[in-house]
Amino acid sequence: MGKFLIFLGIVTVCYLTFNRGSGSNVAFPKIIISTPTEVKNTPTEDRIRVLLFTGTEWCPACIQLESSVISTPAWKEFAAGEIRFLAVNIPADQSKAKSKDLAMLRTYGVQAFPTMLVLDAKGDELSRQVGAGAPVENYKEWIRRHASLYKS
Repeated sequence: MGKFLIFLGIVTVCYLTFNRGSGSNVAFPKIIISTPTEVKNTPTEDRIRVLLFTGTEWCPACIQLESSVISTPAWKEFAAGEIRFLAVNIPADQSKAKSKDLAMLRTYGVQAFPTMLVLDAKGDELSRQVGAGAPVENYKEWIRRHASLYKS
């Protein structure tokens, strides 16, 4: 019984830590979306801001996200046409990271990699997604779900 309570405590702490966010907390799609969607040409000032904290030289989940989502033609087209996208790559030895990158890491309270944030026009967090594994269309859908909340 004692081990179960410890396990339950750890699960609760992980849930509260990694399921944090502010603003809308738009849900990430739970089903796999495999049908490609057309990219809209959105004026730059109206594009949703997306910030990715990653560690592509040392983090297996980050490497997987990079190869299966970020470096795909579908994501590149989406990033060029619909969103304002910035990837912040944090080295394994954080003493070698740029000070502005570490400041952003602290500002947004990033505790795990990869972490993708959707921000409002002021730079405040609307939602976050931690981890990797979903296809590119799931990320696109999740980001697009913020359009009704987004104010430029």
